[in-house]
Amino acid sequence: MLQAGGQILSGTNQAQNKVVRGYVSFPPAADPTVLVRLGVSPTSIEDARKNLEAEIPSFDFDKTCRQTQEVWARELGKIQIQCDDPAAKRSFYTALYHTMLAPNIYNNVDKSYRGADGRIHHANFDYYSSFSIWDQFRAWFPLMTLTQPQQINPLIRYMLLHYEQFNQHALPVWTLCSNETWCMIGYHTVPMIALAYRLGFRDYDIEKLYAAMRDTALNPRNGQNEFHQHGWVFSPTDGAKVQSVSKTLEYAFDDWCIAQVAKALGKQDDYLLFSKYAANYRNVFDPETKFMRGKHADGTWHTPFVSNAYDPTDYTEADAWQYTWFVPQDMEGLIGLMGGNEAFAAKLDSLFDQDSNMAKTDPDITGLIGQYAQGNEPVHNFAYLFNYAGQPYRTQKRVRQIMDALYNSTPDGIPGNDDCGQMSAWYIFGCMGFYPANPVDGTYMIGSPVFNKVTINLDSKFYQGDSFAVLTKNNSRTNIYIQSATLNGHPLGRAWLRHEEIVAGGTLELVMGPHPNKAWGSDPKTLPLASAAPR
Repeated sequence: MLQAGGQILSGTNQAQNKVVRGYVSFPPAADPTVLVRLGVSPTSIEDARKNLEAEIPSFDFDKTCRQTQEVWARELGKIQIQCDDPAAKRSFYTALYHTMLAPNIYNNVDKSYRGADGRIHHANFDYYSSFSIWDQFRAWFPLMTLTQPQQINPLIRYMLLHYEQFNQHALPVWTLCSNETWCMIGYHTVPMIALAYRLGFRDYDIEKLYAAMRDTALNPRNGQNEFHQHGWVFSPTDGAKVQSVSKTLEYAFDDWCIAQVAKALGKQDDYLLFSKYAANYRNVFDPETKFMRGKHADGTWHTPFVSNAYDPTDYTEADAWQYTWFVPQDMEGLIGLMGGNEAFAAKLDSLFDQDSNMAKTDPDITGLIGQYAQGNEPVHNFAYLFNYAGQPYRTQKRVRQIMDALYNSTPDGIPGNDDCGQMSAWYIFGCMGFYPANPVDGTYMIGSPVFNKVTINLDSKFYQGDSFAVLTKNNSRTNIYIQSATLNGHPLGRAWLRHEEIVAGGTLELVMGPHPNKAWGSDPKTLPLASAAPR
């Protein structure tokens, strides 16, 4: 039975309306089991039938179940953990499972798909949907380079396809069923492309992609013209939801990413231009309050200013506490604005010790520890920033605090919307003991791993090493501080790893204890400043 637009239809198995519901009833039978096969397609009913026959050709439920279990066992086995706690193991592998649910493959088995122009196309690779780019560029995409490297080139090629077929001078922002939702801010396919290119994933036309990156950035929409012409996105005087500070900070990072690709391609003028734009974050830093604040077109600060109030005039699903630290492209510069390593680390630490009450909040601001809001993405690299200031013991403390307080194996075991795997990717990295605080420069800040041993099984088609292991001694819920470290048997005095060191294979061994070793990772010569990070 069908219902279309509230009207019950009988004698037909087809209906067309904005709202269509189908009802199926079965007569009583001795065997109450009902087997259903379902085929879907973005293009036609005929293609849905073809997909069904190719992917689930029979009603052999046990065989289909067994094949599905085998696939998931293989995928989840790409990271192995040594853990005696069933709840902790369940939390970890549930999170790893979450990282593989999106984006969705949005093409038929013959690679046909409905493009952003509404037309049917064919490609020789997968086309995607449910691409939560504002979230996923932070940790999910770097994780995919380690666990799903075979997906990286197709994802980048998809971005170019969307750009060309959409014809709006824009790379994907947040795509769903071939549609651009324009959800969230920034143009964060750019950091994904920059990371992929830096790591050697290059099975695409980089010149076309670079032109698309540049075109996307210089598009005048969403305050990008103000940012590039005047140095910041203007805070409106009428209270409109412009999100000026968040856009300024995120555009600055995205433009830094474009600058890195321009440099690699020998485009020196563009490298200098976009490097200049990358420094625009300084224009919304208030030296008196030491916060990133909204600034009007005439250069005056937006008032009144309340650091713990969500104000969409200037911020995206956050307050000033939850955005001030987002300058991953220039931590050295931000530390300087804050007054040096000690002042920076002290203020960052106070983020976690503030009152969690907000003068004005938003449903997306969840998982609060002080004013740190793990349940939404803007803060996700903050706990690792102490490493840049030579105080990694504070990173170790805060990372463990976040994981212990906000992640578990119950139905509410993540602190907010999983956002297509980003919330879970953060946890995966946290458990392994390192995190891409700058998701493009190929470095990982070392934190405080949860398990006695974690092994990443590397794909030999992409990487030289067979596996990379993080081995901890004396690890426990109280022994959260690194006392010493070795990498492949050699002493390691720095609190960060290079991507190249991980994919070459080997072992990071950490000795843990209950009290901070404040000397480890504190030598100024070994700090992971932007100037020292590999290009």
